[in-house]
Amino acid sequence: MKAVSFSDDVLEAATVHLGVLDDFIAIAQTKLNETPNVFARDSLSDLLASLREQRDSYAAFALPVTMAA
Repeated sequence: MKAVSFSDDVLEAATVHLGVLDDFIAIAQTKLNETPNVFARDSLSDLLASLREQRDSYAAFALPVTMAA
């Protein structure tokens, strides 16, 4: 199996995209939790599913994030 390497630019960009997706997922989840509108809830649920799929794709390429203690 051939090893695949990515440039630091690609890894950094994936990390930035991952952060944006995390923020957008949090906002969409909050709006979903707040709205009683069935159509809006359904639409937001679909959006969240798509965003989470995108997040999983970027997570495979993102730089490891170290948590400060």
